Amino acid sequence: MKHYTITEYQPGYQPAYLSNGVIGLRMGKFPFERGTVLVNGFFGTSPEKGCEEQAECPWVLGWDCHFGTAALSARPDMATFESQSHDFATGELTTLFRIGSGNDSIRAEVRTWCSRTQPTVIVQETTFTAESAVEFVFETAVELRGCDGRLAYQCRPGRGSDGIALWESRGARSTLGIAYVTESPDLDKTASRRNAFGHEADRQLTNYTIKLTPGASCRIRTVVSLVPGILHDEPHWQAHRMLAIAEWRTVDGMREENHRAWADLWKSRVRIESDMPHIQDAADAAFYYLNSTVHPASPCSIAPFGLGQRRLYSGHVFWDCETFMYPPVLFAQPDAAKAMLDYRIRCLPRAADNARLQGYRGLQFPWQSGLSGAEVTPFYATGCVIEHHINMDVALAFAQYVYATGDEIFFREKAWPVLQGVAEWIVSRVTKTARGYEIKHVTGIDESRDNVDNSAYTNMAAIVVLRIACEFAARLGYPEPAAWRAIERGMVLPMVPGTNIINQHDGYVQGDGMCSPDTMAGFFPYGYSHSPAVDEATARHHIKYADTYLGMPMLSSSYGVWACQWGERGLARKFFEKGISRFRVDPYHQFSEMSPDAKKNFLGSPVTDAVFLTNPGGFLMALVMGLPGMRLSAGAPETWFEKPVVLPDGWKEIAIDRVVIRGEERTLVARHG
Repeated sequence: MKHYTITEYQPGYQPAYLSNGVIGLRMGKFPFERGTVLVNGFFGTSPEKGCEEQAECPWVLGWDCHFGTAALSARPDMATFESQSHDFATGELTTLFRIGSGNDSIRAEVRTWCSRTQPTVIVQETTFTAESAVEFVFETAVELRGCDGRLAYQCRPGRGSDGIALWESRGARSTLGIAYVTESPDLDKTASRRNAFGHEADRQLTNYTIKLTPGASCRIRTVVSLVPGILHDEPHWQAHRMLAIAEWRTVDGMREENHRAWADLWKSRVRIESDMPHIQDAADAAFYYLNSTVHPASPCSIAPFGLGQRRLYSGHVFWDCETFMYPPVLFAQPDAAKAMLDYRIRCLPRAADNARLQGYRGLQFPWQSGLSGAEVTPFYATGCVIEHHINMDVALAFAQYVYATGDEIFFREKAWPVLQGVAEWIVSRVTKTARGYEIKHVTGIDESRDNVDNSAYTNMAAIVVLRIACEFAARLGYPEPAAWRAIERGMVLPMVPGTNIINQHDGYVQGDGMCSPDTMAGFFPYGYSHSPAVDEATARHHIKYADTYLGMPMLSSSYGVWACQWGERGLARKFFEKGISRFRVDPYHQFSEMSPDAKKNFLGSPVTDAVFLTNPGGFLMALVMGLPGMRLSAGAPETWFEKPVVLPDGWKEIAIDRVVIRGEERTLVARHG
């Protein structure tokens, strides 16, 4: 796996992103610079938007050194950067730097990681090596200052933890339990340790007075547990208990467990045999960032930017989750994929409420969902509230889980209620006209055109979901509701007049600007097919306009699949180059929402925002399902592949050593031809 090392930290670099699906960290050049930490399920009230959003947590990895009266955090010029390494094989970030100069310097090595086997735990280990006799004070702290929220409780228990805190988010929407402990296997008698509150109790800190002789080294470990209140009524005490478990397992033991967990996960790596080695790098980065951000313990699914930031999209759950990020996770981490769906199950009462509020029956999943599953779309984005295709996107994800896992209990107890609820919503949502069944006043994937009639993607998705709902009803021995089949057969699909091209929506006219491939998303990833003539005419129309869209989020990597489906191997190669490679951001190959060129053209600014996980999710979905031609169904897995494999020009094979299908570990190999 990739091990990226930089020896010069350039201005504008995106900070490293570490996560285990419950905790997300962003860490910059030096550990004494404050980073950010987000916890899945910890939400507050946005001071700018006034609605619910993911809340930033107190910085729990406060790090500083004091030399006499000089603090490194106040004198960053005392530090000289040497290197920083991000190891994708183990999820570890290691930073090396010197403090001081010449023979009076100390070398510091700081290694940080989030545990996948103990998902509430972060570990940071600092090793100091003296080049001359030195005495200094090392400080680790939980920084409560500068974090929007309220300290509800804190204490220093005296055993098991250095400090415990209960933090309440702005607006008191949720709580977070924090506990931390430090240990040093090397400083039993040479260190003076002090544990205290500081700065009028807005910090919890532990100090070590360290004396080292030339060439001597010492290690200090900080172990932190963060527990969101949605998982425990007293999360601060549970965080303390989690530290006790961590102590029993030991830091070294947890690190070995973490390495084994990552080694096991990498068995599902997507390998591409081609003459484009940077495409393999992109696939590895996509796999790493997406799979590091999901976990069976995640209570609130996954946001477009994961646990990397909350400023954009507020940490809400969108259609991005089920449509782009969920499918590749389903075959690598089926338990984590199930956790994404369990979030929707927990939120079903709010989906039913959302439908009732708008005069519909069944279930209507919100466009933006947060802690409880209620609609939390901000006031300035109301056009998206009618982006109702999300309902079918969620329903399809439940069907895909049934097909991929064969879990009969899940099918009966969880998937069927969702498919039935969404099918009933479709019945109450359509309008019967002389044309057939129409869905009016809706927004499609192209959000620049809201409040349209008969969004092609929305209507195609409704057709597919109604077919699956009828199939599920038959499997359960229930009579098929007549309305479901009638709407599935009579749903209106808008056509470009005088052609075989499915139009984006009623009245849409393609101008000189961007052509959003809404309709093509109905074919892949959704799996709809109209007829050979219409499918081909629609695909070739959108392939012709690909350059107007490539570099935009979500669907750019799908162009390579669409091109291959119609034998355009050369175009597919170009589309993957522009549709995923240009999204990667230095130094650690994170993914931006738009490519720099597209963002400059679309928003007037090339500034990059990372880590946007929808794009790597869509890319992995293209590799795992799109190019191999996988179409899930109730049939045997061998029947999911109906057509010869067509790969981009210069690609020979896509191979995955382990895909988990119906409880068995299988190998997937897709060779061109």
